[in-house]
Parts: sequence; structure tokens; C-alpha cells
Amino acid sequence: MIENRKEEHIRIAENEKVDTDHNYWDDIHVLHQAIPEIDFDAIDTRTRFISHEVAHPMIISSMTGGTDLAKKINYNLATAAEKFGLPMGVGSMRAAVEKKELSDTFSVILERKVPVRIANVGAPQLINQGKKSFSDKDIEYIFNLIDANYLIVHFNFLQEMVQPEGDRNARGIMKRLQDVASSYPVIAKETGNGFSREAALQLRDAGVRAIDVGGLGGTSFAAIEYYRAKKAGDEEKMRAGQSFWNWGIPAPASVKYSQVGIPVIGSGGLRNGLDLFKAMLFGAEAGGFARTLLKGADTSPESIQKEISYILRDFKIAMFLSGSKNLKELRKARYFVREPLKTWLDVYD
Repeated sequence: MIENRKEEHIRIAENEKVDTDHNYWDDIHVLHQAIPEIDFDAIDTRTRFISHEVAHPMIISSMTGGTDLAKKINYNLATAAEKFGLPMGVGSMRAAVEKKELSDTFSVILERKVPVRIANVGAPQLINQGKKSFSDKDIEYIFNLIDANYLIVHFNFLQEMVQPEGDRNARGIMKRLQDVASSYPVIAKETGNGFSREAALQLRDAGVRAIDVGGLGGTSFAAIEYYRAKKAGDEEKMRAGQSFWNWGIPAPASVKYSQVGIPVIGSGGLRNGLDLFKAMLFGAEAGGFARTLLKGADTSPESIQKEISYILRDFKIAMFLSGSKNLKELRKARYFVREPLKTWLDVYD
């Protein structure tokens, strides 16, 4: 069941229209500096990712695992992560716990020198869902499986509500998260619907090391589950997928909301280096890319490497055209915000 679901997710994301109706990074406009007075080749993109120095503020976000197809994708992504010196996450590792024979679809990334490796478990799996929840031993297993530096706990409760086999209980999650965060360096991640200020404060107080906002504007998992329900002839789940296709907090707004004293990762709809620039401008310490890298990821590492090289070059061009020779100066670049994002930024004023 897990294997089929994972492969369905990949194929739907590759082949169907699963984007939200609006990408909110388009509402941010950077003021052009016609006389930048800097050398493009001297621009410094080095940054600190939580407690690791990395060459660029870009992360290969958690995407997949648990199938033969996912193994190939993870290997190709890891090859690119090694080449560019980027942190990389793997998809939900529930499959590796429930079926040990699928473990190599995740551990394959150890065949490459990925500088920062991020394990991944779903928040719903940490608590009782009427079936066995992840134990401390399970978490230790997946963390060691990829010799991880960090552990993502991903919050995907909207997706759980829409998918036929979804977990419906969220009671007790923060206490369990606090327990896990006391033993592992946890990154809390949303999967397309963003975090509010209230949620960010809860996460900080629970002891997480960073927040990956995973905001609205890119892939809608409600949309992905809509297509799965359509294939299965499940009218009820189709209806829910349609109703909540555009549910959530826009990614740029969630980056702002999540400024609560711990590092923030901007993700959710990032398509190119200009979007990455805007995420950094809004206060993120790095930007996470997922679906942008997925197309062609199951064919060759070269296609991913080409896409990443374009992203990083566009990021440096945006720095150049805003007169920013390093990330500290980037954060001083002038910009303005249009609707509909502008109203979202007023929520906590």
C-alpha cells in the first residue's frame, strides 16, 4: 500500500496540474539597482544552515522514498547535493520502519557525499492513530539509517484529512514533539499549508531547531489526493480535495510569521533563483526546493544538476541587480509587496 501510494504521488506530481491557483512569491517586487557597483564573480553566497556552513542557501527538500522509483530519484538528488554542497532531505521514512526491505530507497543517499542529511517522520505517526505509533527505537533507526544530521517532523494534517488512508488524530502531538526534540535536532516542516505565528511559537517552545514553513503557493497535496481519489472513484475525498485545494498560509507570509527567534527555511512554491532571493529577503536562512527538481529526477542526475545550476545562477543575478555582494547586504535590498500577499502580511500588525 505504501509503495503504491508513494509512486502515485510521484507520478501525479510529475504529470498533473497540482499547483495552487496563485504563487505568492510573484507578489514581491525587488527594486532594480542600475548601478550595482559590485563584481558578479565576487558575490558570496556562503551561509550557515542551522549549525552547518554551506556554499549556498538552498536545500533539496524532502520528497520521496519507499519505492524502486524513489530509490533512483534519491540517488540522483544525492549526486546533485554532493556536487553543489547542498543539504538534502528524504521523504517520509515510515516505509523504512514498516518494511525494512525498503530501507535502501533512503540509505542510497549514503553512496554520495551529501554534506547535510535530513531524516523525516510524519507528525501523525508520532502519536496513537489506533495503530502502532513510532517508538523511540523507530526514530533512532531512521535517524541512523542515513547517518542524519537533522530530523524533520513534517505536519501534513490537511493531506491526512483528504487521503483515504489518512490519520485523523492530532491530540498530544506537541508533548510528543517536545520529547523527540529533547533527543534529536528537529526541523518542523509543513507540507504545503504553512505555519501561523501561534504554531511557530509552539514549535519554538517545544525545542525544535528550525522551522521549514512549507507554505501555500506550490504543490497542493489536497490536489494530489484529489487525483488519487478520482482514480479510486472516491467522490467524498475528491470533494475534499477540491474544497481545500488552495487552503493554507502563503509561503512568504509564513516566513514572516515564523520569525520567532529560531532559523526559518522558506519553502512552498519556489521555482527559481529569484524566488530564492525573495525568500531570503523575507527573512529565511535558506530556501527549500522540491517539485522544481522532481521533473526528470528519475532519468539522470545531470537534469537535476542543470536545474540547480540555473537556480543558483539566477539567485546570484538577483543579488547582483540589487547591489548585494553577500547575504547580509541582500537583506537590505528594497522591495514592495502587492495584493493578495500584502493583506496576509497585515494579519499580525
